[in-house]
Amino acid sequence: MLLTSSASFIAGAVVDPVRDRYLPGLLDQVDDRRGNGVLFASREWPYNGCSPVPMAPAGQAGALASYRKGRPDTTSLFAAGVGVPYREGQIDLVLSSRTSDTLTITDISADVHRADPSQPLWAVTDASGGCGDTPIRLFDLNLDKTVGVGTRRLKDRGVENPNKQTPEPEVNANPLGSAFTVSQEDPAEVFINVNACDNYFEFSIVITYAVNGASHTETIRPEDGDYKVVGGKATNYFLANLGDPGPDSPPPLEPADPSMFGKCT
Repeated sequence: MLLTSSASFIAGAVVDPVRDRYLPGLLDQVDDRRGNGVLFASREWPYNGCSPVPMAPAGQAGALASYRKGRPDTTSLFAAGVGVPYREGQIDLVLSSRTSDTLTITDISADVHRADPSQPLWAVTDASGGCGDTPIRLFDLNLDKTVGVGTRRLKDRGVENPNKQTPEPEVNANPLGSAFTVSQEDPAEVFINVNACDNYFEFSIVITYAVNGASHTETIRPEDGDYKVVGGKATNYFLANLGDPGPDSPPPLEPADPSMFGKCT
């Protein structure tokens, strides 16, 4: 498994611009009588914060010709359909309600649909920087060679960095269940760090929630299909050099040490 793996929960009174960004059109496709479709989840994959997202091809050669002509960041490979996150990627979800109901989030899991041996032709990362530590609610989703098709549980690690500067909104330290709720006025932002050590995986996220005394599930996927992440030892490792090219600049791609990528044990 990878040495580090986590998912983060941040819940509380999200500021109005954030709420306004994610909540338009929440009343679409809601069955008020049964509570079906009440959970709303915006999604971004892979979330590109302030750390690079390593990429590798999935199921095909994955040409790097465009990289040799410019200096894009690694997520441009994903946007072009050339690569998927390599060994690690982060899902950003904002959970809320499509109605005035308050929802209780009781469980979050992964449903693995494909798990194949993998040895990608290449893996590439870039030299962008990292972020400072803030308190975050952590869950682990580790996908290694023991994982097959089916349900994969997330490990609850509690709150990390509890003594750091408190973010806005404050971290919800409550366990999933009766104390962990979301609503239109109080959504929860969920970051799931997905780590794949050995294989190529396709999966969805399944959220179980309760409303009006009944339990429901919502399956979360990207708009174009399943979440995809690839592991395994790559044949070649590259570092993408960002910035404007110049006569004295390094090449767009140069060989990289495998230690720059996620490590498996």
